Amino acid sequence: MKHYRILGLDSLATMEEIKTAYRALAMKYHPDRNPNNQAAEDKFKEIQKAYEVLEERKMLCTPKLQGLRSQKTKTTAEESTNDREDN
Repeated sequence: MKHYRILGLDSLATMEEIKTAYRALAMKYHPDRNPNNQAAEDKFKEIQKAYEVLEERKMLCTPKLQGLRSQKTKTTAEESTNDREDN
């Protein structure tokens, strides 16, 4: 929840909303736009970290990736069973 608050969003935000909020805040607090302003640099880093965390969470929650993960787990389990049968 903290990461959504940093970007000014609620927890139901879509990835598109997260990207839009991130880009707007990153532009506002970017060190090149705020030279010699440590507070802006710190805020920029906080915004960047929040975006990275939310992006990763959203990617892990997509159905396509969940399907790929479960398929990989199934394949690994089958390989393990085949290895035991070969011995």
